[in-house]
Amino acid sequence: MRLIFLLFYLFFIFSCKTNNQDSKAVKSELVLLSEKINQNPNDVNLILNRVDYNLNLKKYESALFDLNQCLSIDSLNSRCNYLAAFCYFEISKYDQTKSEYGKLALDCIKNSIEIDSDNFLAFSLYGEINIAYGRYKQAIDCFNKSLSKEYNQFKIHHLMGYAFKKLRQHNEAINCFQNSLNVNPEYIESYIELALVYQSKNDTLAETYYLNALKIDSSNEISLYNLALYYQNNFLYNKALETYNSLLDFDAFNANTHYNIGFIHMELDLHDIAVNNFADAIYSNPSFFESYYARGICFETLGNIAQAAVDYKRAIEINPEYNFAIDALENLNKNNLKYN
Repeated sequence: MRLIFLLFYLFFIFSCKTNNQDSKAVKSELVLLSEKINQNPNDVNLILNRVDYNLNLKKYESALFDLNQCLSIDSLNSRCNYLAAFCYFEISKYDQTKSEYGKLALDCIKNSIEIDSDNFLAFSLYGEINIAYGRYKQAIDCFNKSLSKEYNQFKIHHLMGYAFKKLRQHNEAINCFQNSLNVNPEYIESYIELALVYQSKNDTLAETYYLNALKIDSSNEISLYNLALYYQNNFLYNKALETYNSLLDFDAFNANTHYNIGFIHMELDLHDIAVNNFADAIYSNPSFFESYYARGICFETLGNIAQAAVDYKRAIEINPEYNFAIDALENLNKNNLKYN
């Protein structure tokens, strides 16, 4: 026992020492950068080194503080303007209180491009910002300019495909997503987008692209759910159930998945099983009024009128304007006066 305790103690001391050394190393890197900047406060390149350090840690506010200092020293620095735009844009995504940051991002990115028209990264970011504002044609124009300077940007091909998709120009979108995969065959998002485009056309290629995505990541919940939905909509119920159950292995409390499984069992006249599926959906999401309504239908079909009425009423309580449940309850009361 003493030997075991001693080994544990030594391991603990060593671990603490290693962690302290690591934390000191991280701290000393930042301190070293700061010391160099303090010695040369007008050296933009030195400040940009600390910007890069903070960007690697996704500390956008800290990076932006330094970038504003850079721009006060050299307002005509294209890279500084680009990075400032990037920080403003990223912060605006998670901090809704900074509504002015979108405009500031636009101002900085326009400055970056005006200063250096060969900055393909600036055109790419300008396109992303345009997408955020719903300016899809302008975004496509920016992406084309960026890709003309540096073609091998798989994310930009993908984003341009997304812009075309929003404009309902599906053939162009397909070409862009394919170009993205030509540059990076492992980019799962483009497989999913291609699948979604073909799924909207009820084209069998949707299945192919979802399966390709799942080859890259078998736990991808978007691919699993949408593939199962594709099977369900095409009455391939066995495949749909198999895929939904695979999804539950990764997300056991996916209410929509439980609901869809219940719906399939209803279609197969397995109402007793469907009741349990809708119960699982309700357990996963107690506000899922459609599941109460669907379970009510199952109970009514199985002859459990009282429980059906309870579920219809609960659906109406959650959503007083849900006409399916309202009509179902009215019909139930008319046909079963003794339960009024």
